[in-house]
Amino acid sequence: MVYPQTPRPAAYGNKPNDILEREVVYGKDIEVQSISIEHEKHEEVTGKLSIRDRLKHFTFAWYASTTSTGGVAFVLSVIPNRFGGLTALGTAIFIFNLLLFTCVTITMCARFILHPGTFTHSLTNPHEGFFFATFWLTIATIISNTTAYGIPNSGPWLIVALRIAFWIYTVCATLLAIFYYHVLFTVKKLVLTNVLPGWVLPVFPAMLVGTLASAIAKTQPPEHAMSILAAGLTYQGLGIMVAIMMYSLYFGRLLTSGLPADMSRPAMFIAVGPPSFTALAFIGMAQGVTAAGIFSGYATLNGIVNQDIITDILSLLALIAAIFLWTLAFWFFAIAVVASIEAVQRNDFHLNWYAYVFPNVGFAISAIKIGDRLSSPKIQMVGTGMAAVLFLLWILIVVCHIKAVVTRKICWPGKDEDAH
Repeated sequence: MVYPQTPRPAAYGNKPNDILEREVVYGKDIEVQSISIEHEKHEEVTGKLSIRDRLKHFTFAWYASTTSTGGVAFVLSVIPNRFGGLTALGTAIFIFNLLLFTCVTITMCARFILHPGTFTHSLTNPHEGFFFATFWLTIATIISNTTAYGIPNSGPWLIVALRIAFWIYTVCATLLAIFYYHVLFTVKKLVLTNVLPGWVLPVFPAMLVGTLASAIAKTQPPEHAMSILAAGLTYQGLGIMVAIMMYSLYFGRLLTSGLPADMSRPAMFIAVGPPSFTALAFIGMAQGVTAAGIFSGYATLNGIVNQDIITDILSLLALIAAIFLWTLAFWFFAIAVVASIEAVQRNDFHLNWYAYVFPNVGFAISAIKIGDRLSSPKIQMVGTGMAAVLFLLWILIVVCHIKAVVTRKICWPGKDEDAH
């Protein structure tokens, strides 16, 4: 993810740096001093580097690949128009992602051990630090995929293990959402004219607590499903509200400073994620209430005479909210598509290309879920088509990823997120 410096408006012209000038602003004569901001410079490295030297530039952004791979496996698990081998394909991708996640984590640890100081720098440098959230997003996809592919082929022990994993993940996501923003507030100052949807990434894992709750609650007994769903709704609200605050900054930036630099355009798709996953979580949690039988003799809500209608009301409200949010996600998606097409010929591979996939996983699944609740095969077909496009796009990005490593486009001095 790259946050380019926004050029000054044309009205300022190409004025020399460090020269005091006279300007008239709103009728007042004031002095303006233009200031040059120096970026860290990297000499072009044309020779060979050892694996150890290249490991220094193995950044947290690599977890974007595991997040997207897990997302593809998850979307394959919910496709309604199924064919023979689809479940096996999803299972294979899930297992591959587990291996990939393990390899990336081992390599990341090797980087921190072989190059002391890189761990602190990686977290305090927002260009890389924002991607730390993708580690936790990968954990979320692993838990979700375990629910989809593991529970049908395992014993009751996995249900208990998923419940424990859910609460551990919730605690970790809470700490990330609090303390990483504290780091941003105190260690590194960001520039509003460079805002991108990626600024919401530190709270993204907390928001996915709702998505996890929608996947796990239906497998749990009522006494545990109740608390899981309550936590899911709470954190989903936190995530979408923080995202809405970021949207105001992001939209203001687009209006006043224009589109991001070409290499940052893929990050625009991150804006699709919060409303999409919230729509998915609302429908899933409403279904979880019914599946777990929470209001069928286990719990009651004070002030409601007929407890039997609670699940119907929740399902209706969830569907209405999901449609509302999906439309917002579509608008962000369309803006990002147009901006990306306009810059595609000028954009070399970066790890933020995986933003083409993961945020749109929620977009596709929420469309499928809405089609299911509306009993609309046409909407479900649209969602299935979106899932197919995501799968093909994921394959293309993986190929480009491998090529970029071989041709020294990434994991190379000055080429990665740690270069800033």
